[in-house]
Amino acid sequence: RTLQRPGQRRGPARTDALKALLKLLSLCLAYPDAEARRILPEMEAAAKSLGDPLARERLTHFITMMTAQPLLDLQAHYTTVFDLNPSASLNLTYHLMGEREDRGRALAELIEVYRQAGFAPAVNDLPDFLPLVLEFLAVSAGGEDNELIRRCLAAVPAIAQRLKDSGSMYAAPLELVLSAVPGAAQVGLAPAGVAGE
Repeated sequence: RTLQRPGQRRGPARTDALKALLKLLSLCLAYPDAEARRILPEMEAAAKSLGDPLARERLTHFITMMTAQPLLDLQAHYTTVFDLNPSASLNLTYHLMGEREDRGRALAELIEVYRQAGFAPAVNDLPDFLPLVLEFLAVSAGGEDNELIRRCLAAVPAIAQRLKDSGSMYAAPLELVLSAVPGAAQVGLAPAGVAGE
């Protein structure tokens, strides 16, 4: 069984399953703080209940690896992979625009997209932070139809490949993002010159 793309209407169970997957991927890709550590058993139960066998297997394994590592080691790995490596940043507009001025306009546009959809994020991350975008897609109807969100998500294949090449455990959830939102990889990415950094 293949994962359903957001916006496809094949029945409530599939839509609910996709929403659950996107929310779980959002949690897996967020910074591993004490709260994230506390909810790992709930995340594992959610992963084990996924209908898609590939997603169930990969996320259960990923969460098992997270559970087995000390929190400080997880935090160090996350920081090294995402925060100290611009080419793997989870702030997606960075891959489109780098630090140019138009990035600020894109961030403001994303905030407006969220506001118009009635989505009020509870976190203090930039609006282009991939876990936040995934959470938005999990709760919004048609969020993936927004051109800027699709362009932002087009950065995910390159990030996933970099993490796969480096052997990071975070490659698995990023690859599942590609399966869950396949249209994102079809939009051309205008690189901002960060690929080799």
